[in-house]
Amino acid sequence: MRFSTSTNIYCYDQGKPYAIPMDESIQVCAKAGFRYVDANLCGITRPGHAISALCRDDWEEEIRRYRQEADRLHVKIAQSHAWWCTKPTVPYTELPEGDFGEEMMRRSILASEILGVKWMVVHPFSVTENGKRSKERSLPYNLTYYRRWNEVCKAHHVGMAIENMVGVHGNEWGDMDFLIRLVDAVADPNVGICLDTGHANVTGLDVAECVRKAGRRLHATHINDNYARGVDEHLAPMCGNVKWPEVIKALKEVGYEDDFSYEIHKYTHMYPKELQPELIRFTYHLGIWLLQENGFSEALD
Repeated sequence: MRFSTSTNIYCYDQGKPYAIPMDESIQVCAKAGFRYVDANLCGITRPGHAISALCRDDWEEEIRRYRQEADRLHVKIAQSHAWWCTKPTVPYTELPEGDFGEEMMRRSILASEILGVKWMVVHPFSVTENGKRSKERSLPYNLTYYRRWNEVCKAHHVGMAIENMVGVHGNEWGDMDFLIRLVDAVADPNVGICLDTGHANVTGLDVAECVRKAGRRLHATHINDNYARGVDEHLAPMCGNVKWPEVIKALKEVGYEDDFSYEIHKYTHMYPKELQPELIRFTYHLGIWLLQENGFSEALD
């Protein structure tokens, strides 16, 4: 298993998002001790921000520069997070954010290939019919959408891991059984599950049991903590009430071999960028301790 962190751990500056380029994040993470990172591509697909690299005409050149910097620092980018639609729902007769969403998904896949990513994380969509959420439409809509994009992923040697969402306000994708139905319906080993531990916890699920349910389908993680108070806090482990020994035990039980990857940007995001590297260094040592303390030292790659 690879211990990694999302590059969004060093992306904010005093609460302002999309303020730090990805190559700078890779540098800071490498200096903190990380040898694996998750490329947070969704953070560079937002038009109007200074670091929205995937929105620019020279995006491929910029992504190659990130890869070169990672290679120079001996950092492996094994996981990524694709563009996702910022709207809470999508009409079932439309594509998520239309032509823009199509292009950002395409660029996310190609960028993942350039970076050497093994598993790219994507979000499922809640859809509406006649202005109302429709769980009945949701499964076939996502099945068609992700079968289509999976063919592109396979052509570019990138796996796809569909993430569980926060199951509040009627979002059916917080239900692990419903997510498993989607992945099993795609029926391709190139498509698996990303478990966001914080999403599961705030939904009120047993996070360790979610690991066990996902089982062989689990190929990516977003490791973060919260207090299950209805807020997706994205804190570092042990800053909330997720039962980490049980989660790590479950990962061992299912033979998980991919990334144990932080997504804890809200642990660092409110501080000035000059102060965040010390926090990031601490989170590296915290993760190593947490895994070793719970018997995963032999699996750390």
